[in-house]
Amino acid sequence: MNDTSQLPADSLILQCLAQGGSTAMLLVSAATRCVVFANTAAGRLLGIDAEALRGRSISDFEASLEDMFFWEEVASGQARDADRVPGAYRHANGSTVHVEKQIRVLGDPTSPLIALNLTDVTADVARADETAELASLLAATLESIADGVLVTDLSGTLRNFNRRFAHMFGIAGRELDGPAVMAAVRDLLADPVPWRALLAAVADDPQADSVITLVLADGRYIECAARPQWLRKRPVGRLFTFSDVTDSKRYEAALVAAREAADRANQAKSAFIASMNHELKTPLNAILGFADLLRADLPPAEAEFAEHIYTAGQHLLELIGDVLDLAQVEAGRVDLHPENLAMEALLDECFTMTAPVASRYGVTLSHAVAADAIACADRRRTRQIVINLISNGCKYNRQGGALKVSAELDGQQLKLNFADTGIGIEAGDLVRIFEPFTRVGASRSEVEGTGLGLAHSRKLANLMGGDISVSSVPGEGSVFSLTLPITMERYETLDD
Repeated sequence: MNDTSQLPADSLILQCLAQGGSTAMLLVSAATRCVVFANTAAGRLLGIDAEALRGRSISDFEASLEDMFFWEEVASGQARDADRVPGAYRHANGSTVHVEKQIRVLGDPTSPLIALNLTDVTADVARADETAELASLLAATLESIADGVLVTDLSGTLRNFNRRFAHMFGIAGRELDGPAVMAAVRDLLADPVPWRALLAAVADDPQADSVITLVLADGRYIECAARPQWLRKRPVGRLFTFSDVTDSKRYEAALVAAREAADRANQAKSAFIASMNHELKTPLNAILGFADLLRADLPPAEAEFAEHIYTAGQHLLELIGDVLDLAQVEAGRVDLHPENLAMEALLDECFTMTAPVASRYGVTLSHAVAADAIACADRRRTRQIVINLISNGCKYNRQGGALKVSAELDGQQLKLNFADTGIGIEAGDLVRIFEPFTRVGASRSEVEGTGLGLAHSRKLANLMGGDISVSSVPGEGSVFSLTLPITMERYETLDD
């Protein structure tokens, strides 16, 4: 077949024209399937010299099923002209060259020549494969998202949605067009007005971000976020994401209900406290007044009973006062008037006031607080805390014991340490010692008190920007530490 004299005259003319062309061209005998002509461009396409292609079977180079089926049609006499036919050829280096073929049937119908014009589309096929892979990855990503996703163009026409969205709105497994899908969403809403408003808003402003909560007729809450899709810095569509927030909404509702219930309970408590202040203190003050008169006027034997009445009444009055005061602190209804307090002078004052308690329990009071130890705190409340700590240090001490107060700086805090030589506190009791109405220690039944002092004192210290902590060794004693700020910064922050 290398002898061109065997070609028809028109094929010889075609050969001359084709040699200088840039399009790869092959002439193949329909009878033998051998190449009778190949131009230079065909040689470059397949990596083989054009002369070497002549005489070889076309089957040596073609690599696709479409090519095999075409030659079966040629063998059965059904060869016909065709354009844009896909095909694949083996390159000399082993790679595959994807082509788009133009097929023309030439010459005698009984023994035609098949003219193949080949256009290399390998790069296009590679791009198409890459695009298909990216589309598959995008589809897989869309399906793996936990939220429902709905995609539209800028006009609101549906483009895509994932299975999570379909299950969320009850359209899974149904063949619906875009309007039907949007209608399904609307029909499930308890109130479609916010949904319509959202669609109108994003239609008016393609760059807008919007988030609303949709309430469904079945009681579910769906948070819908609408955001623009961007391509080359311009919006090309809308992305709607749907998250089921039913559990969080119900939790929020439960919190609101609990807070309202707590507010009502707090108001009831305040009303009860106010009533108790009037209903209990008024008759109790009358009892104390009469008991005081009786213990002064009765003979010694009877006066002793009046003294018991008076002492018990005073204790009950203190208990009522502590409860009322603690309730006010918890409600935040405590007025504070911070000032620079010289702790040395304050301790001297408190030692004088607690001297009878120290004498009763045989405890020696002392302090090593310098004159320049200054704290910024409310005088009345600080004195109340210090007296409570000194009194406890005496009551829970041992006969002949001691209570010593020292001071140190701890950052922006002044720390007062109240160290006693008393009975100490077990480790298991330390975590409960600041709870209201809690009294710990082996001798708690022997020491008077309500169990409110430490809880109340700590809350007062917290309100002033400080705290009370404790460390203890059972059988050796305890150290209660009161910290208070040394500047006004704490109170300025509260005012803001």
